[in-house]
Amino acid sequence: MMSRVIKEDIEGIVGEFESNLKELSGKKVLITGGNGFIPSYIVDCLVRVNKDLKKPCKIVVVNKHTVNEKSRLSHLINDSNVSFITQDVGKPFKVPRGLDVILHAASRANPASFLEDPVDTIDANVNGTRTLLEYCKKNPVDNFLLFSSGEVYGNPPKEFVPTSENFYGNVNCANARACYSESKRFAETLCAIFNEKHGVPAKILRIFHTYGPGLRDDGKVITDFFKMGKNKRIIQIKDRGEARIAFCYVSDLSREIFKTMFEGNSGEVYNLGNNSEIVSIKELAEIISEVLGNKSIVKINSDAKEAYVRVRCPDISKIRALGFSPRFSLREGLTRMKEHYDENGI
Repeated sequence: MMSRVIKEDIEGIVGEFESNLKELSGKKVLITGGNGFIPSYIVDCLVRVNKDLKKPCKIVVVNKHTVNEKSRLSHLINDSNVSFITQDVGKPFKVPRGLDVILHAASRANPASFLEDPVDTIDANVNGTRTLLEYCKKNPVDNFLLFSSGEVYGNPPKEFVPTSENFYGNVNCANARACYSESKRFAETLCAIFNEKHGVPAKILRIFHTYGPGLRDDGKVITDFFKMGKNKRIIQIKDRGEARIAFCYVSDLSREIFKTMFEGNSGEVYNLGNNSEIVSIKELAEIISEVLGNKSIVKINSDAKEAYVRVRCPDISKIRALGFSPRFSLREGLTRMKEHYDENGI
């Protein structure tokens, strides 16, 4: 079952894009990595709009791990309009027939995960993208969205923060962490080539730091801080907490995805995120402590080296020009995340 908070988020998103989403009536949509944090919101929105369609859209969720009763999308296992395929997209696979829209979101999404198996990280980003683009070359689709990342920019100099789509990156490709950023960059290149040479309507979404209900407890800073604050009443930061990041609430990010999907131009790149607030990791910990209401003590590691990420903030002028504006402040989003945790006994 979805929590009240997620249901409210889904209703808000669908309410804004209802007329656009109804255009998917009778269409077939493929979402790779669909059980993941961000794409699961997209799946839930499509399922919600199906209730209002005489001819519902068919949703194909491709996921590396089998979706079961403990999964984020467990509530959809018996939905007749949703089919689940267990498949590692980094390996050769057969793409389902008759697709109209593809959202390629399958990827390891945090440093601990992609450093655990760098080659697997590269395969999902490169081989998976190539397989899907080859399908689109032979079987024209209405829309192809690549979920890329703000990581492709690396560490921009101060004069390029906030970072626009025109900044070409500052990445050390010899660093092991580059398995993610460089393979995302190459996936973007594949999209550009297939768009120019074969007319595939590819759009590249550079997604920045996103949080909210359903964010997995897999080493991400926000989930770590919530867990430490609730259980130990001490939020221990691994370094000095000086890195500054702009965070985006997941329903705002979902709105940006749909805005790009329905109104963006094929062959173009879009930064997706929220640049209204940019906070240090230490400030983030302090806000989470306040949201928890238990006066957790925030501690830094003053002896640690500088964090890999210094400043990460998108310039979202391009998506704003399509009519998007964020709805949730950081404190509001973190409060909603806490409410989700409380409802689910987390």
